[in-house]
Amino acid sequence: MMRMKKKKNETLKITWIMTAVYWVVGLLCMFWGKIDHAFANQVKDINNVYALTLLIILILPLLFSILLSIKVKPPRLICNSLVAVIYLLIVIAAGMAYNFQNIIGYFFPIILFVLMAFLAIFYALLKTIRNKKNGKYYFVDGKDKEECNSFWDAYKQYYAMGLTSGIIEGLLTVVFN
Repeated sequence: MMRMKKKKNETLKITWIMTAVYWVVGLLCMFWGKIDHAFANQVKDINNVYALTLLIILILPLLFSILLSIKVKPPRLICNSLVAVIYLLIVIAAGMAYNFQNIIGYFFPIILFVLMAFLAIFYALLKTIRNKKNGKYYFVDGKDKEECNSFWDAYKQYYAMGLTSGIIEGLLTVVFN
C-alpha cells in the first residue's frame, strides 16, 4: 500500500514538472514570436489564432495535472515519457506556428520526430543485436541489465529509449545552435 502511494506521489510530481516545462516552453515561444515581430515592426500583423491555439495546447496538461491531483486515475498510456516528449513537440510546434504566423511552423517538429523515429529504428536494432549473449537478449541501461523474453521485448525498450533521448537531444541542438 505504501509503495503504491509513493509511486502515485512520484507520478504526480513528474506530471506537475512536465506541466511547468510545457508552460515555460510555450511562454518562451510566445515571447520569442512577439519579440521577433516587434523587431521587424510587424506587431500589428500578429494573428491571435496562433496564440489561442498555443494557450489551448498549454491548458490541456494543466487540466490533466489538476485531475491527477484530485485523485482521478489517469490511463497508463498518458503517464509515459515518450508521450511527454511528443506533447513537448506539439507545444514547440504551436509556438513555432505562432512565431512564423503560418501553419508551416507545425511541420518542423514533426519532421524532427520522423527523423528521430527512423534513427531510433537503427539504434534499437544495433543495441539489441549487440546485447545478445548466450541466445538471450538483454536491455542494458547504464549499470542496469535486464533479461528480456525475446528479441522484440528488448527491441521495444531500446526503441523507446532511443526515440525519447534522440528527440530531446535534437531539440537541445536546435535550440542552442
